Amino acid sequence: MTQSDVICVRCGKEPAKRAESGVPTCDNCERLLQASLKAKSEESRNCPVHSTEMTKEIVLNIVVDRCPSCQGIWLDGGELDLLKKAIKAGMSDDFARAMLLPW
Repeated sequence: MTQSDVICVRCGKEPAKRAESGVPTCDNCERLLQASLKAKSEESRNCPVHSTEMTKEIVLNIVVDRCPSCQGIWLDGGELDLLKKAIKAGMSDDFARAMLLPW
């Protein structure tokens, strides 16, 4: 069995490119893990409309802030451009699902 025959343990779909924490992991799951780590390290923010503490969500491997009261999404600098690029690259279905079905 070669390295390219190993399937990502995290998603079970893609070929694993490396072992992350000893677990075979594909590129997409690697990016998701990095986004999760970033979300945990980011300072929490309050919604500018409701002053409610927002939750961190990962959409197309980008950390966004969502208000639990109004469901508004707030982005940091450059994140809108990253989302646009992902949609142009054919990930619009994933984007729509992520916006409608929060983690």
